[in-house]
Amino acid sequence: MTTFGDGVFQYGGEAVGSAGNYPGDYSYRADHTDGNKVFYVNNITGSDTANDGLSWRYPFAQVSKAITASEAARALLSTNNQDVRNRIYVQGTKTAYTKLTALPLYCDIIGVGATTRGTNEGVARIGSDTVAESGCVTATTVRGLYVKNIQFQAGVDQYCFQVTNMFRSVFEDCSFMTNGVATGNPAVGFRAAGSLGSVEMRRCFFGSSCSIDTEPDIGIKVEGIHFHNCLFEDNHICGLTNGVWITSACTTNWGSMFKNNVVGDASQTMAIGFNDDSTGGQAHIIYAGNYIKATVALDLETDGAARAIGNMAANAFVASS
Repeated sequence: MTTFGDGVFQYGGEAVGSAGNYPGDYSYRADHTDGNKVFYVNNITGSDTANDGLSWRYPFAQVSKAITASEAARALLSTNNQDVRNRIYVQGTKTAYTKLTALPLYCDIIGVGATTRGTNEGVARIGSDTVAESGCVTATTVRGLYVKNIQFQAGVDQYCFQVTNMFRSVFEDCSFMTNGVATGNPAVGFRAAGSLGSVEMRRCFFGSSCSIDTEPDIGIKVEGIHFHNCLFEDNHICGLTNGVWITSACTTNWGSMFKNNVVGDASQTMAIGFNDDSTGGQAHIIYAGNYIKATVALDLETDGAARAIGNMAANAFVASS
């Protein structure tokens, strides 16, 4: 085994893992039969029919195929061992990957390419460049997912990323934005239609592809009953009507926090930065140290004065309206 300076391990000539500091990041090898599979995806050189996806030499063509393979590999393990982590590397190319309708459990999806705040070539991006469709819409319950350096893109009135229920999952350095063609505003950047529990999101971007009036209508929307122990920090969240909207359906939400985010205008004026409609005495979400540029910075329906801590707008501290 050879170890390179950046912590990448190599078995026999195939670089297969890294020794970073994010969840699930440890050395892998693709020929393990007891779990910890690594899959590789390249939509230019890959094939979903002729290749096994276990190396850059024989990659899959689509992320969806690697997800199917990851879930099939986990299913072969004993019942109490099916939470082992797999990993999927996605090569950024000149071509977008097809939209996703399912996500893996206990798996890392890592983009290999340019920063996801850009558009088009070199970005590991999911969702059509030209068609008004969503990047990811799944009704399955997701657990233990880690996503890094992936762009989810959508067209007018669609969702960059929509999940029903998600638990114990992390997004880092990802983006949720309109596709490269200025077809109008996606409905939502990140939408949780059901429950979120122990979900973390860091250094992510919600915005446009550099065209005027193409950012999502809503950056982040949480509309399920449960929103527990979640942390959103160091993100840049743009939108037209709302940066973040917690709907009135969200009635059990203790332990969650939005911390040190920049929330506000992209190319058009944002109406409300943080719009928290939680009611019924169950409003516990904390908004701490955020920087907001919107017509209304914070609109926290219940106990807003106590939950808004040290936020700033127009170069001054701002309270909930």
